[in-house]
Amino acid sequence: MNTMAKEESQQRERRYVPEFVNEKYPRRTSVFYNTAIGPAPEILSKQHPEIPLENFRRWRFWIDAVVILPDRMILIEGKLRTPATGLGQLLLYKALLPQTPELEPYKRLPVEMVLVTPRPDPRVIGVAASLNIRVEIFLKPWVSEYLKKIGMYV
Repeated sequence: MNTMAKEESQQRERRYVPEFVNEKYPRRTSVFYNTAIGPAPEILSKQHPEIPLENFRRWRFWIDAVVILPDRMILIEGKLRTPATGLGQLLLYKALLPQTPELEPYKRLPVEMVLVTPRPDPRVIGVAASLNIRVEIFLKPWVSEYLKKIGMYV
């Protein structure tokens, strides 16, 4: 995927995930969109002084959404085009949660992982189940139009 297409896809995912969260979790306690996951750059820089601080700022991982409910925390990654890539991202984000200062107040909550995508792919769904990742199929008319435009029919 070229850089322009990737940026366009990311912009659509930034619209897609909040729409999903608003419909699925209207009574949430809190939500964080496009939030950094993992240790703060300053901490990493102290642990690895040979690497410039600016590199750590650029290298941070960003999750599409973290939904806080009274009884659990839900990590959400939305993928319009390539849902398989979301599986590895969710596993990485879950592993980095204990090192994420912004989410420290919620560390006692059990964590669920959810991959949101508009098209069911049995391969992705099967692997996700084996990794304890729930796949939610979420299709809006504007997403359907976009996928048809790029030749990915739903």
